[in-house]
Amino acid sequence: MNFSGLNNPLSLYATITIQIWLIHPINGNCEIRLYGPDGNYTILSNKRGGNNANVFNATLFTDSSSNSVSTFTFSNNIVASPLRPEQPFSNFIGKNPNGKWKLWINDAIGGENGLLNKVKLDIQGK
Repeated sequence: MNFSGLNNPLSLYATITIQIWLIHPINGNCEIRLYGPDGNYTILSNKRGGNNANVFNATLFTDSSSNSVSTFTFSNNIVASPLRPEQPFSNFIGKNPNGKWKLWINDAIGGENGLLNKVKLDIQGK
C-alpha cells in the first residue's frame, strides 16, 4: 500500500484505521502488525482471539473503539469489530506517512493455513 501527498509529518489531528479480512482457523496463533514507511510498526493483535476461527474476517482496527483487542471476548466465527489495536496508531504521529505501508501476519505456532482476502488502510486528517 503506497501513499503520497500526505502532510509530512503526520499531525496530531490525523486518524489511521485499517480493516482486514483474515480467514484463519486459530486466530490466537497470529501476530498482526502494521508497518509504516520508515519501518516502525504498531501491533494490531499479538496472538489474540484464542482458539476461535475467523474473528478478524472484516475487523476494523481503530484507536477510537471502546473494545480493545487485548480484553475482547472472542467467539468462534463471529467477527470482532471495531477493535482498538494492541498498540495505538498514534505511534505514527509525527512521522512521514508517505511511502509503502505493510501489513505483516505471522502464524507464530504454525501448522494451520490462513488467507488474507482484503486490506483497507485509511489515513485522514492534516
